[in-house]
Amino acid sequence: MIINGKQIAQEIKDALKKEAATLPRKLRLDIIYAGTDPVIENFLGMKIRVGKEIGVDTIVHRLPESISQKELIAHIKSIGSDSSADGMLVQLPLPGGMDIQEILNTVPPEKDVDVLSDSALKLFSENKTDNISPVAGAFMEILQRNNVSLKSKKIVILGRGRLVGKPFAICVEREGADVTYLNSTTGDPVPHLLKADIIATGMGKPHFIKPEMIREGVIILDGGTSEKNGKIVGDADPACAEKCQIFTPVPGGIGPITVALIFKNLLNATKRRV
Repeated sequence: MIINGKQIAQEIKDALKKEAATLPRKLRLDIIYAGTDPVIENFLGMKIRVGKEIGVDTIVHRLPESISQKELIAHIKSIGSDSSADGMLVQLPLPGGMDIQEILNTVPPEKDVDVLSDSALKLFSENKTDNISPVAGAFMEILQRNNVSLKSKKIVILGRGRLVGKPFAICVEREGADVTYLNSTTGDPVPHLLKADIIATGMGKPHFIKPEMIREGVIILDGGTSEKNGKIVGDADPACAEKCQIFTPVPGGIGPITVALIFKNLLNATKRRV
């Protein structure tokens, strides 16, 4: 089955629109972006459109790529202290030479809709918040909608970053799954991939996973995005879909759901205090 992420995202957005309409005022999401990448501009445009569809004001603070880390942190702190800003995210990637985690940690945890600061991730790992890393949340949304039991499942995660691998591992380990991480130091990934019930990836390596590297009936959750021949592609070769029980294409799979869940996090974070 090839997942239609746009359809799932639309169902989520429809529910969020109804919920947002019950609030006493319109919510606001602030996005901080330092750069001029046209691919990122496309992602920002998508977030603005989704916000408008749901009924959320989405403000993008476009900063020069030459901005210093000190200046960027000061800007984030200023927005974070603004009571009109209900949620925030720092659009990645950041300009080179910056301490990414220090910058992400500047976002107040109660406004961190990407769940990337140490404080927000700690709350999530301790099950003290409704918010979830949007990519990991998109993975879980697909599994839950398809009634996939995770107990004792062998799950292989390519990469252990906090954007995809780490939060997804927290989710599935709670459900009793057996998790294996693979990275550049693991060696040959194929023996692990061939044993996997579920493969989750977010490496950003175009078509790294080939059909001969996976078994029949596996689930592939592809959160990787990169450019190949002028097109956005995922970590898994589309030919893998023929062998998969569930396959998320790129584009049109995880991406739209991820954006919708950013706004779900926004509503979760603010509906108690608005």
